[in-house]
Amino acid sequence: MQSRILNVNPLVAVFDGVFGQDVADAAIAAGKDRLARPTYGTEQGRVVGEKRTHQAAIVDQWSDPLLTDLMTRISAIVRLPPEHAETSKLIRYEGEQLFDVHFDGYDEHGATREDFMKGGQRLFTSICYLNDIEDEGQTAFPNLKIAVRPKLGRVLLFANNLLGSNEVHPDSAHVGFGPTSGMKWVLTVWWREHHFHIPRSYPPADGDFLVY
Repeated sequence: MQSRILNVNPLVAVFDGVFGQDVADAAIAAGKDRLARPTYGTEQGRVVGEKRTHQAAIVDQWSDPLLTDLMTRISAIVRLPPEHAETSKLIRYEGEQLFDVHFDGYDEHGATREDFMKGGQRLFTSICYLNDIEDEGQTAFPNLKIAVRPKLGRVLLFANNLLGSNEVHPDSAHVGFGPTSGMKWVLTVWWREHHFHIPRSYPPADGDFLVY
């Protein structure tokens, strides 16, 4: 695995060679049949965002051994227990679809307070790129003038808050661009301030029953 720090405050770093094609295939297979326009929380409830033209689906990373192993690897990078990871989200960009300028961190006193209360602030975002993209498709940070290209096995990690604070860092604003051709697949995981849920084991898919 190779790593490179692109910015210190807020932290923006890339890690290459974190996972292989088998993990990417497992992530896509786990959510591709449930893709839909994503929603977000407002004071009036959850709505479909005009800035979010991509497709997304929730993926339970603990339901697949390959994805569970990926969470363990990223957990070691962010130095937070796996229990601090939200349920992951599979995202597909096609053509000119995008996720326009936005912040991942929550406003603990505003419309996202309910989400904030479920595990505290989103300290870090990790974006796992599931395929190579030849043209465009970057994740860009406009204020930092940094853009990261999709690459199979690459994980983009960035901090969402001001140092020592739960206040959202203004320079953590970012955009997810779609490719000029084909599709872009990513698996995004947000890492919370506190435990978010408990990783759990599932029974094997095949094999004999255990009789007690």
